[in-house]
Amino acid sequence: MERHEMKARIDAQIAEWKRNIHSVQAKAEESGDGAKSEYLRVSDKLGRQLDDFTIEAAKAWDSTDDSWDKASTDLELKWEQWQLDAKKAWVGLTG
Repeated sequence: MERHEMKARIDAQIAEWKRNIHSVQAKAEESGDGAKSEYLRVSDKLGRQLDDFTIEAAKAWDSTDDSWDKASTDLELKWEQWQLDAKKAWVGLTG
C-alpha cells in the first residue's frame, strides 16, 4: 500500500476512534458513580494509547523510502493490535 493511502486510512480510523472515546467520556458523565469511574478509566487509557500510536505513526510517515516497507509493516501490525485491544475494551464498556 502506498504511504499516502495508508496514512489517509489510518488517519481516518484514528479520528473515528477519537470520536468513540469522546462518546464514552460523555456517557461516563451521564452514568452513576461506579460506572463513571470505569468509563473514564478505560477511555483515558485508550486515549493515551491512541496518542502514543499517533506519535509512532508520525515517525513512520517521516521514514525514508528505504525503510518505509519495514516501518509500514510494523505500523500496520501495531495498529491492528491496538484496534483489537480497543474493541475488547469498547465491548466491555458498551456491551
